[in-house]
Amino acid sequence: MAIVVVGLDHHTAPVEVRERLDFRPSEIESALHTLRRAGLQEAAILSTCNRVEIFGGGDDAAAMAATIVDFLAGYHVLRREEFEPYLYCYQDAAAVRHLCATAAGIESLIIGEAQIQGQVRGAALQAQQAGTAGPLLNALFRTALVTGKRARTETAIGRSAVSVSHAGVELARRLLGDLRAVHVLLVGSGKMSELAARNLLDNGARAVSLVNRSLERAQALAAAWGGQALPFDQLPSTLIAADVVISSTAAPHAVISAEEVRRAMEARPERPLIMIDLAVPRDIDPDAAAIPGVYLYNIDDLEQVVMTNLERRAAELQAVEAIVEEEAAAFEAWLASRAVSPTLEDLRNRADAIRRAELQKALRRLGPISEREQRIIEAFSIGMVNKLLHEPTMRLRHQAAEGNGTEYAEALRYLFGLDSRDWNET
Repeated sequence: MAIVVVGLDHHTAPVEVRERLDFRPSEIESALHTLRRAGLQEAAILSTCNRVEIFGGGDDAAAMAATIVDFLAGYHVLRREEFEPYLYCYQDAAAVRHLCATAAGIESLIIGEAQIQGQVRGAALQAQQAGTAGPLLNALFRTALVTGKRARTETAIGRSAVSVSHAGVELARRLLGDLRAVHVLLVGSGKMSELAARNLLDNGARAVSLVNRSLERAQALAAAWGGQALPFDQLPSTLIAADVVISSTAAPHAVISAEEVRRAMEARPERPLIMIDLAVPRDIDPDAAAIPGVYLYNIDDLEQVVMTNLERRAAELQAVEAIVEEEAAAFEAWLASRAVSPTLEDLRNRADAIRRAELQKALRRLGPISEREQRIIEAFSIGMVNKLLHEPTMRLRHQAAEGNGTEYAEALRYLFGLDSRDWNET
Protein backbone atom coordinates (compact mmCIF):
# COMPACT_ATOMS: atom_id res chain seq x y z
CA MET A 1 0.00 0.00 0.00
CA ALA A 2 1.02 3.60 -0.57
CA ILE A 3 1.07 6.57 1.80
CA VAL A 4 0.45 10.15 0.73
CA VAL A 5 0.21 13.47 2.54
CA VAL A 6 -1.17 16.61 0.93
CA GLY A 7 -1.12 19.87 2.87
CA LEU A 8 0.25 23.30 3.52
CA ASP A 9 1.94 24.96 6.48
CA HIS A 10 3.55 28.20 7.64
CA HIS A 11 6.49 27.54 5.28
CA THR A 12 4.35 27.46 2.15
CA ALA A 13 1.19 29.46 2.81
CA PRO A 14 0.26 32.75 4.52
CA VAL A 15 -2.20 32.68 7.38
CA GLU A 16 -5.07 33.96 5.21
CA VAL A 17 -4.77 30.81 3.09
CA ARG A 18 -4.20 28.42 6.01
CA GLU A 19 -7.25 29.66 7.87
CA ARG A 20 -9.51 29.03 4.85
CA LEU A 21 -8.51 25.35 4.83
CA ASP A 22 -8.67 24.90 8.58
CA PHE A 23 -10.79 22.13 10.13
CA ARG A 24 -12.44 22.77 13.48
CA PRO A 25 -12.26 19.77 15.83
CA SER A 26 -16.02 19.24 15.52
CA GLU A 27 -15.69 18.99 11.71
CA ILE A 28 -12.96 16.39 11.47
CA GLU A 29 -15.04 13.22 11.91
CA SER A 30 -17.44 14.13 9.10
CA ALA A 31 -14.50 15.25 6.92
CA LEU A 32 -12.80 11.90 7.43
CA HIS A 33 -15.94 10.01 6.44
CA THR A 34 -16.21 12.19 3.33
CA LEU A 35 -12.64 11.27 2.41
CA ARG A 36 -13.45 7.59 2.78
CA ARG A 37 -16.51 7.93 0.57
CA ALA A 38 -14.33 9.74 -1.97
CA GLY A 39 -12.14 6.66 -2.28
CA LEU A 40 -9.38 6.78 0.37
CA GLN A 41 -8.99 3.43 2.10
CA GLU A 42 -7.44 5.12 5.15
CA ALA A 43 -7.47 8.80 6.12
CA ALA A 44 -6.31 11.16 8.89
CA ILE A 45 -6.35 14.95 9.25
CA LEU A 46 -3.79 17.06 11.11
CA SER A 47 -5.13 20.62 11.43
CA THR A 48 -3.41 23.25 13.59
CA CYS A 49 -2.91 27.00 13.45
CA ASN A 50 0.27 26.46 11.42
CA ARG A 51 -0.64 23.51 9.18
CA VAL A 52 -3.43 21.57 7.49
CA GLU A 53 -2.43 18.10 6.30
CA ILE A 54 -4.43 15.13 5.06
CA PHE A 55 -2.86 11.67 5.17
CA GLY A 56 -4.11 8.89 2.95
CA GLY A 57 -3.39 5.18 2.74
CA GLY A 58 -4.32 3.08 -0.28
CA ASP A 59 -3.15 1.42 -3.46
CA ASP A 60 -2.53 4.44 -5.71
CA ALA A 61 -0.68 7.48 -4.33
CA ALA A 62 -1.37 9.70 -7.36
CA ALA A 63 -5.08 8.96 -7.25
CA MET A 64 -5.20 9.65 -3.50
CA ALA A 65 -3.44 12.99 -3.93
CA ALA A 66 -5.91 14.07 -6.61
CA THR A 67 -8.81 12.96 -4.42
CA ILE A 68 -7.53 15.02 -1.49
CA VAL A 69 -7.14 18.18 -3.57
CA ASP A 70 -10.67 17.75 -4.93
CA PHE A 71 -11.94 17.16 -1.40
CA LEU A 72 -10.29 20.34 -0.06
CA ALA A 73 -11.85 22.41 -2.84
CA GLY A 74 -15.31 20.91 -2.34
CA TYR A 75 -15.33 20.81 1.45
CA HIS A 76 -14.19 24.41 1.87
CA VAL A 77 -16.00 25.70 -1.23
CA LEU A 78 -12.85 27.09 -2.81
CA ARG A 79 -11.49 27.25 -6.32
CA ARG A 80 -8.40 25.09 -6.73
CA GLU A 81 -6.31 28.04 -7.88
CA GLU A 82 -7.00 29.75 -4.54
CA PHE A 83 -4.99 27.20 -2.57
CA GLU A 84 -3.35 24.61 -4.84
CA PRO A 85 -0.18 26.67 -5.48
CA TYR A 86 0.56 26.54 -1.74
CA LEU A 87 0.19 22.76 -1.37
CA TYR A 88 2.92 20.18 -0.97
CA CYS A 89 2.54 16.48 -1.60
CA TYR A 90 4.77 13.76 -0.17
CA GLN A 91 4.52 10.07 -1.03
CA ASP A 92 5.70 6.94 0.75
CA ALA A 93 9.19 7.44 2.24
CA ALA A 94 8.97 11.24 1.98
CA ALA A 95 5.55 11.21 3.68
CA VAL A 96 6.89 9.06 6.50
CA ARG A 97 9.86 11.34 7.09
CA HIS A 98 7.66 14.42 6.96
CA LEU A 99 5.31 13.23 9.71
CA CYS A 100 8.21 12.01 11.86
CA ALA A 101 9.94 15.39 11.49
CA THR A 102 6.68 17.19 12.27
CA ALA A 103 6.13 15.22 15.47
CA ALA A 104 9.74 15.88 16.47
CA GLY A 105 9.08 19.63 16.27
CA ILE A 106 11.60 20.50 13.57
CA GLU A 107 8.91 21.55 11.08
CA SER A 108 7.27 23.89 13.59
CA LEU A 109 7.28 27.68 13.54
CA ILE A 110 9.16 27.51 16.86
CA ILE A 111 11.67 24.67 16.58
CA GLY A 112 11.16 21.99 19.21
CA GLU A 113 7.79 23.21 20.49
CA ALA A 114 6.03 20.47 22.42
CA GLN A 115 2.42 21.18 21.44
CA ILE A 116 2.72 19.47 18.05
CA GLN A 117 3.27 16.08 19.72
CA GLY A 118 -0.16 16.26 21.32
CA GLN A 119 -1.68 17.49 18.06
CA VAL A 120 -0.26 14.52 16.15
CA ARG A 121 -1.59 12.18 18.84
CA GLY A 122 -4.98 13.88 18.63
CA ALA A 123 -5.10 13.46 14.85
CA ALA A 124 -4.37 9.76 15.19
CA LEU A 125 -7.02 9.34 17.88
CA GLN A 126 -9.67 11.18 15.82
CA ALA A 127 -8.98 8.95 12.82
CA GLN A 128 -9.16 5.83 14.98
CA GLN A 129 -12.45 6.92 16.55
CA ALA A 130 -13.88 7.72 13.12
CA GLY A 131 -12.78 4.30 11.86
CA THR A 132 -10.72 5.77 9.02
CA ALA A 133 -7.26 4.79 10.30
CA GLY A 134 -6.30 1.26 9.40
CA PRO A 135 -3.11 -0.75 9.98
CA LEU A 136 -1.03 1.50 7.73
CA LEU A 137 -1.83 4.93 9.21
CA ASN A 138 -2.01 3.59 12.75
CA ALA A 139 1.54 2.27 12.36
CA LEU A 140 2.69 5.51 10.71
CA PHE A 141 1.36 7.72 13.51
CA ARG A 142 2.80 5.38 16.18
CA THR A 143 6.20 5.73 14.54
CA ALA A 144 5.85 9.52 14.41
CA LEU A 145 4.93 9.72 18.10
CA VAL A 146 7.87 7.51 19.06
CA THR A 147 10.10 9.82 17.00
CA GLY A 148 8.74 12.90 18.78
CA LYS A 149 9.23 11.34 22.19
CA ARG A 150 12.78 10.29 21.40
CA ALA A 151 13.61 13.76 20.06
CA ARG A 152 12.54 15.36 23.33
CA THR A 153 14.13 12.82 25.65
CA GLU A 154 17.38 12.11 23.79
CA THR A 155 18.16 15.67 22.68
CA ALA A 156 17.75 19.19 24.05
CA ILE A 157 15.47 20.31 21.19
CA GLY A 158 12.65 21.25 23.56
CA ARG A 159 14.38 21.99 26.84
CA SER A 160 14.80 25.77 26.72
CA ALA A 161 12.13 28.47 26.72
CA VAL A 162 11.62 30.15 23.36
CA SER A 163 8.86 32.64 24.13
CA VAL A 164 9.22 35.71 26.29
CA SER A 165 6.56 34.64 28.79
CA HIS A 166 8.10 31.18 29.13
CA ALA A 167 11.56 32.68 29.43
CA GLY A 168 10.36 34.84 32.33
CA VAL A 169 9.12 31.78 34.20
CA GLU A 170 12.30 29.88 33.37
CA LEU A 171 14.33 32.76 34.77
CA ALA A 172 12.34 32.68 38.02
CA ARG A 173 12.86 28.94 38.30
CA ARG A 174 16.60 29.26 37.73
CA LEU A 175 16.96 31.96 40.36
CA LEU A 176 14.68 30.42 42.99
CA GLY A 177 14.70 26.71 42.23
CA ASP A 178 11.56 24.94 43.43
CA LEU A 179 8.59 27.25 42.79
CA ARG A 180 6.19 25.37 45.06
CA ALA A 181 7.04 27.54 48.08
CA VAL A 182 7.24 30.76 46.06
CA HIS A 183 4.51 33.42 46.02
CA VAL A 184 4.08 34.68 42.46
CA LEU A 185 2.26 37.91 41.61
CA LEU A 186 0.97 38.46 38.08
CA VAL A 187 0.09 42.03 37.16
CA GLY A 188 -2.26 42.23 34.17
CA SER A 189 -4.53 39.61 32.64
CA GLY A 190 -3.61 39.59 28.96
CA LYS A 191 -2.23 36.76 26.84
CA MET A 192 1.28 37.09 28.27
CA SER A 193 -0.05 36.72 31.82
CA GLU A 194 -2.17 33.73 30.85
CA LEU A 195 0.80 31.97 29.24
CA ALA A 196 2.98 32.81 32.24
CA ALA A 197 0.32 31.47 34.65
CA ARG A 198 0.07 28.18 32.78
CA ASN A 199 3.83 27.79 32.68
CA LEU A 200 4.15 28.64 36.38
CA LEU A 201 1.67 25.90 37.25
CA ASP A 202 3.52 23.44 35.00
CA ASN A 203 6.67 24.27 36.97
CA GLY A 204 5.06 23.62 40.34
CA ALA A 205 3.89 27.06 41.49
CA ARG A 206 1.03 26.85 44.01
CA ALA A 207 0.64 30.40 45.40
CA VAL A 208 -0.25 32.66 42.47
CA SER A 209 -2.04 36.01 42.83
CA LEU A 210 -3.36 38.14 40.01
CA VAL A 211 -3.84 41.91 40.16
CA ASN A 212 -5.68 43.65 37.35
CA ARG A 213 -7.63 46.88 36.84
CA SER A 214 -10.65 44.79 35.81
CA LEU A 215 -11.34 42.55 38.79
CA GLU A 216 -13.91 40.57 36.78
CA ARG A 217 -11.30 39.68 34.16
CA ALA A 218 -8.80 38.80 36.87
CA GLN A 219 -11.33 36.53 38.56
CA ALA A 220 -12.11 34.72 35.31
CA LEU A 221 -8.44 34.04 34.66
CA ALA A 222 -7.68 33.09 38.27
CA ALA A 223 -10.63 30.67 38.31
CA ALA A 224 -9.15 28.85 35.33
CA TRP A 225 -5.98 27.88 37.19
CA GLY A 226 -6.91 28.17 40.86
CA GLY A 227 -5.16 31.46 41.62
CA GLN A 228 -6.29 34.41 43.72
CA ALA A 229 -7.69 37.53 42.04
CA LEU A 230 -7.21 40.88 43.75
CA PRO A 231 -8.29 44.46 42.93
CA PHE A 232 -5.61 46.76 41.60
CA ASP A 233 -5.56 48.94 44.72
CA GLN A 234 -4.15 45.99 46.67
CA LEU A 235 -0.98 45.94 44.55
CA PRO A 236 1.24 47.66 47.18
CA SER A 237 0.36 45.17 49.93
CA THR A 238 0.63 42.22 47.54
CA LEU A 239 4.16 43.30 46.62
CA ILE A 240 5.17 42.70 50.23
CA ALA A 241 4.06 39.06 50.09
CA ALA A 242 5.45 38.30 46.62
CA ASP A 243 8.71 36.57 45.78
CA VAL A 244 8.30 36.94 42.01
CA VAL A 245 6.43 39.66 40.13
CA ILE A 246 5.61 39.16 36.44
CA SER A 247 3.96 42.21 34.92
CA SER A 248 2.35 42.47 31.50
CA THR A 249 -0.27 45.17 31.04
CA ALA A 250 -1.24 47.41 28.15
CA ALA A 251 -0.81 50.57 30.20
CA PRO A 252 0.91 53.51 28.45
CA HIS A 253 3.08 54.18 31.53
CA ALA A 254 4.60 52.39 34.51
CA VAL A 255 2.03 50.82 36.83
CA ILE A 256 4.56 49.89 39.54
CA SER A 257 6.60 52.82 40.81
CA ALA A 258 10.05 52.63 42.33
CA GLU A 259 8.62 54.16 45.50
CA GLU A 260 6.04 51.36 45.85
CA VAL A 261 8.78 48.79 45.43
CA ARG A 262 10.98 50.60 47.98
CA ARG A 263 8.20 50.59 50.60
CA ALA A 264 7.51 46.91 49.96
CA MET A 265 11.18 46.02 50.43
CA GLU A 266 11.37 47.97 53.66
CA ALA A 267 8.58 45.73 54.98
CA ARG A 268 10.45 42.54 53.96
CA PRO A 269 14.16 43.43 54.07
CA GLU A 270 15.42 39.85 54.37
CA ARG A 271 13.69 38.54 51.23
CA PRO A 272 14.81 39.34 47.68
CA LEU A 273 12.23 40.28 45.05
CA ILE A 274 12.50 39.16 41.43
CA MET A 275 10.61 41.45 39.05
CA ILE A 276 10.07 40.49 35.41
CA ASP A 277 8.63 43.20 33.17
CA LEU A 278 7.13 41.78 29.96
CA ALA A 279 5.36 44.97 28.89
CA VAL A 280 6.14 47.52 26.21
CA PRO A 281 6.02 50.34 27.34
CA ARG A 282 7.51 49.05 30.58
CA ASP A 283 5.23 48.41 33.55
CA ILE A 284 7.89 48.72 36.25
CA ASP A 285 9.85 51.91 36.90
CA PRO A 286 13.46 51.13 35.84
CA ASP A 287 14.71 52.93 38.98
CA ALA A 288 13.41 49.96 40.99
CA ALA A 289 16.49 48.05 39.84
CA ALA A 290 18.65 50.19 42.12
CA ILE A 291 16.77 49.14 45.27
CA PRO A 292 18.73 46.61 47.39
CA GLY A 293 17.29 43.11 47.10
CA VAL A 294 15.41 43.82 43.86
CA TYR A 295 16.34 41.98 40.68
CA LEU A 296 14.58 43.60 37.70
CA TYR A 297 14.54 42.11 34.20
CA ASN A 298 12.83 43.66 31.18
CA ILE A 299 11.71 42.22 27.86
CA ASP A 300 15.07 42.92 26.18
CA ASP A 301 16.81 40.79 28.81
CA LEU A 302 14.39 37.94 28.15
CA GLU A 303 14.54 38.24 24.37
CA GLN A 304 18.28 37.67 24.62
CA VAL A 305 17.54 34.49 26.60
CA VAL A 306 15.06 33.46 23.90
CA MET A 307 17.59 34.02 21.11
CA THR A 308 20.22 32.03 22.97
CA ASN A 309 17.76 29.19 23.52
CA LEU A 310 16.71 29.22 19.86
CA GLU A 311 20.36 28.87 18.90
CA ARG A 312 20.69 25.94 21.30
CA ARG A 313 17.66 24.27 19.76
CA ALA A 314 18.99 24.83 16.26
CA ALA A 315 22.22 23.14 17.32
CA GLU A 316 20.18 20.03 18.17
CA LEU A 317 18.70 19.73 14.67
CA GLN A 318 21.31 17.29 13.42
CA ALA A 319 20.72 14.92 16.33
CA VAL A 320 16.95 15.10 15.86
CA GLU A 321 17.23 14.55 12.12
CA ALA A 322 19.25 11.40 12.80
CA ILE A 323 16.42 10.10 15.00
CA VAL A 324 13.89 10.95 12.27
CA GLU A 325 15.94 9.03 9.71
CA GLU A 326 16.31 6.03 12.02
CA GLU A 327 12.62 5.76 12.84
CA ALA A 328 11.52 6.42 9.26
CA ALA A 329 13.88 3.74 7.97
CA ALA A 330 12.53 1.26 10.51
CA PHE A 331 8.97 2.03 9.39
CA GLU A 332 9.89 1.61 5.74
CA ALA A 333 11.52 -1.76 6.52
CA TRP A 334 8.32 -2.82 8.30
CA LEU A 335 6.24 -1.63 5.36
CA ALA A 336 8.45 -3.48 2.88
CA SER A 337 8.30 -6.70 4.92
CA ARG A 338 4.53 -6.28 5.08
CA ALA A 339 4.46 -6.33 1.27
CA VAL A 340 6.06 -9.79 1.18
CA SER A 341 4.00 -11.15 4.08
CA PRO A 342 1.41 -12.84 1.80
CA THR A 343 4.19 -14.75 0.06
CA LEU A 344 5.72 -15.83 3.36
CA GLU A 345 2.31 -16.87 4.65
CA ASP A 346 1.67 -18.92 1.49
CA LEU A 347 5.11 -20.52 1.80
CA ARG A 348 4.45 -21.52 5.40
CA ASN A 349 0.99 -22.83 4.56
CA ARG A 350 2.40 -24.88 1.66
CA ALA A 351 5.15 -26.31 3.86
CA ASP A 352 2.70 -27.10 6.66
CA ALA A 353 0.31 -28.85 4.28
CA ILE A 354 3.17 -31.04 3.04
CA ARG A 355 4.30 -31.67 6.63
CA ARG A 356 0.87 -32.79 7.78
CA ALA A 357 0.38 -35.05 4.77
CA GLU A 358 3.77 -36.70 5.24
CA LEU A 359 3.21 -37.00 8.99
CA GLN A 360 -0.04 -38.92 8.44
CA LYS A 361 1.72 -41.28 6.00
CA ALA A 362 4.49 -41.96 8.49
CA LEU A 363 2.07 -42.58 11.37
CA ARG A 364 0.06 -45.08 9.27
CA ARG A 365 3.25 -46.99 8.40
CA LEU A 366 4.41 -47.10 11.99
CA GLY A 367 1.23 -48.73 13.18
CA PRO A 368 0.12 -48.51 16.83
CA ILE A 369 2.30 -46.16 18.87
CA SER A 370 1.71 -44.27 22.12
CA GLU A 371 0.28 -40.74 22.26
CA ARG A 372 3.59 -39.50 23.64
CA GLU A 373 5.47 -40.98 20.66
CA GLN A 374 3.00 -39.31 18.27
CA ARG A 375 3.65 -35.94 19.93
CA ILE A 376 7.42 -36.43 19.64
CA ILE A 377 7.20 -37.22 15.93
CA GLU A 378 4.88 -34.27 15.27
CA ALA A 379 7.15 -31.88 17.19
CA PHE A 380 10.07 -33.17 15.13
CA SER A 381 8.20 -32.44 11.89
CA ILE A 382 7.25 -28.92 13.03
CA GLY A 383 10.82 -28.14 14.12
CA MET A 384 12.21 -29.39 10.82
CA VAL A 385 9.88 -27.16 8.79
CA ASN A 386 10.59 -24.12 10.99
CA LYS A 387 14.33 -24.53 10.59
CA LEU A 388 14.08 -24.98 6.83
CA LEU A 389 11.89 -21.89 6.42
CA HIS A 390 13.83 -19.63 8.77
CA GLU A 391 16.64 -18.74 6.36
CA PRO A 392 14.52 -17.96 3.28
CA THR A 393 12.11 -16.00 5.47
CA MET A 394 14.88 -13.80 6.89
CA ARG A 395 16.51 -13.35 3.49
CA LEU A 396 13.25 -12.36 1.80
CA ARG A 397 12.52 -9.81 4.54
CA HIS A 398 16.03 -8.42 4.20
CA GLN A 399 15.64 -8.06 0.44
CA ALA A 400 12.28 -6.37 0.99
CA ALA A 401 13.94 -3.84 3.29
CA GLU A 402 16.54 -3.24 0.56
CA GLY A 403 13.79 -2.56 -1.98
CA ASN A 404 14.04 -5.89 -3.81
CA GLY A 405 11.08 -7.60 -2.18
CA THR A 406 8.87 -7.88 -5.25
CA GLU A 407 11.46 -9.65 -7.41
CA TYR A 408 12.48 -12.11 -4.70
CA ALA A 409 8.90 -12.80 -3.67
CA GLU A 410 7.97 -13.60 -7.28
CA ALA A 411 10.99 -15.91 -7.58
CA LEU A 412 10.06 -17.69 -4.35
CA ARG A 413 6.44 -18.12 -5.50
CA TYR A 414 7.67 -19.65 -8.76
CA LEU A 415 10.26 -21.96 -7.18
CA PHE A 416 7.82 -23.34 -4.61
CA GLY A 417 4.77 -23.32 -6.88
CA LEU A 418 2.82 -21.17 -4.45
CA ASP A 419 0.32 -20.07 -7.09
CA SER A 420 -0.67 -23.63 -8.01
CA ARG A 421 -3.92 -25.15 -6.73
CA ASP A 422 -2.58 -28.60 -5.82
CA TRP A 423 -0.94 -27.89 -2.49
CA ASN A 424 -2.41 -30.99 -0.90
CA GLU A 425 -1.32 -33.37 -3.62
CA THR A 426 1.50 -35.59 -2.46
